[in-house]
Amino acid sequence: MLLVDDRENPKVVNKLLMRMGSDKVNVCRMKSSDYTMGEWGIEAKEINDLYRSIMGFGRTRTIVDQLRDLQDSCEHPFLVVYGTQLKPYVHNGRPSARSLAVEMARMKKVIQQFKATFYQRFPKIKYMEVTTMDEFVEWLVVNHTQQGLALHRLATEEKNAVKKSKLDSRIQILSSIEGITTTQAEDLLNEFESIPNILRKGTTQKSLMQVSGITRRKARAILALREDYEL
Repeated sequence: MLLVDDRENPKVVNKLLMRMGSDKVNVCRMKSSDYTMGEWGIEAKEINDLYRSIMGFGRTRTIVDQLRDLQDSCEHPFLVVYGTQLKPYVHNGRPSARSLAVEMARMKKVIQQFKATFYQRFPKIKYMEVTTMDEFVEWLVVNHTQQGLALHRLATEEKNAVKKSKLDSRIQILSSIEGITTTQAEDLLNEFESIPNILRKGTTQKSLMQVSGITRRKARAILALREDYEL
C-alpha cells in the first residue's frame, strides 16, 4: 500500500490513483512524510515549492523542520525534488526583466546552498531529483511494484523454508545440494533407499544419472558428500 498525505499536490495524487488504483493508494493525513511505502518515507517537493520551503514563505514550518522529522521517524527517508523550471515571483505590481533576473539568481543560489550542505545536515536522507512530475509518479509506481515483488519473494522463501524444515532429514540433506530439488531427493531415496546406499563406493555418477533430473554435475555434487560422511 502506498500512503499519500491528503495535502499533497492533487495532480500527483490523481495520477497515482489512475495508475495504481484506489486499492493500492491510501490518501490520509501523514505526520512526517508526503508518501510512505513500507519503511520508505518520502518528502516530495516541486522545485519552486522547495525554494519557498527553504525560505519559509507562506508556511509555519521550513523544509529543515520537515526533514528533521522525516529523518527521525523513517527507516529509509528520501527527499525527491521534481521539476526544473524555476518561476520567480516578484511582489509589487508587474515585475521588470531585471527584477525577475535578480529573483531567479537568488532562487538558484538558495537551492544550490541548500544542496551543498544537505548531507552534512541530513546524513540519513537520500536526495533525488527527477525532471518532471510524471517522472516522479513513475518512480513511485515502479518502486511500489518492486517492493511488492520483493515482499512476495520473501514470503515465498519463508514458506519454502518452513516446508523444508518439516521434511525428512534425508531429503533435507540431499536438497541442500545446489540444484537438487526435493522431488529429485525423494526419487533418489526411492531408487537407492538410503543415503549410505547413495554414497557407497559402488555408486557411480552414471547410476545416479538414471534418476530423472540428475545431471552429471549434480551427480558429482552428490558423491562429493562422501567426504563429509567419510565414506
